[in-house]
Amino acid sequence: MPIRQGSIDQLCGVYSVMNATELVIGKFHYDRQLKRKASQRKTLFSDLIGHLAKHGMLETVLTSGIEQIDENGLINIAVKSVKKYQKLKLRKQIVFDSCEVTIDQFWEKLTQHLDQPSTAAIINISGRIQHWTCVRQITPDTMILSDSSGIRRIAKSQCSIGEGSRDRYILWPTLTYLLSVVQK
Repeated sequence: MPIRQGSIDQLCGVYSVMNATELVIGKFHYDRQLKRKASQRKTLFSDLIGHLAKHGMLETVLTSGIEQIDENGLINIAVKSVKKYQKLKLRKQIVFDSCEVTIDQFWEKLTQHLDQPSTAAIINISGRIQHWTCVRQITPDTMILSDSSGIRRIAKSQCSIGEGSRDRYILWPTLTYLLSVVQK
């Protein structure tokens, strides 16, 4: 069996930012030098990896992952990249300032956000898996993901907030970020 992305590297934080950005703004930007569409993926990946390397974090993130994508500036790098190449203003919102939130409150906040056009959410989960992922849609019972490791859905009935057993998905409200485009 071939080696799969993510089976060795721990770049889920980088990929969650990339997947959320792509959901919000699309796959391409116009490259003025090339005078054609260019891949926003490659540009943003280069910007994110460059940021980690510049700050001496690349080796650690590659081998151990990243605990705080916001404190380490990854979302802000995406905001700057989108502004530079897309001429769009990407807005980042921290959802909760406390983990004193019920699963229903968490679900409702994500539902309100994801019901809007050109939106995405980045969440951190633990328990079954320690992972950053991107939520592209939410129903009353399920989060539908755009995920680098191949997870497609997470059932609400399998989730808890801030604590739980290793057979559940533990959601961290203070590590949940909403992305959207600021309309002019």
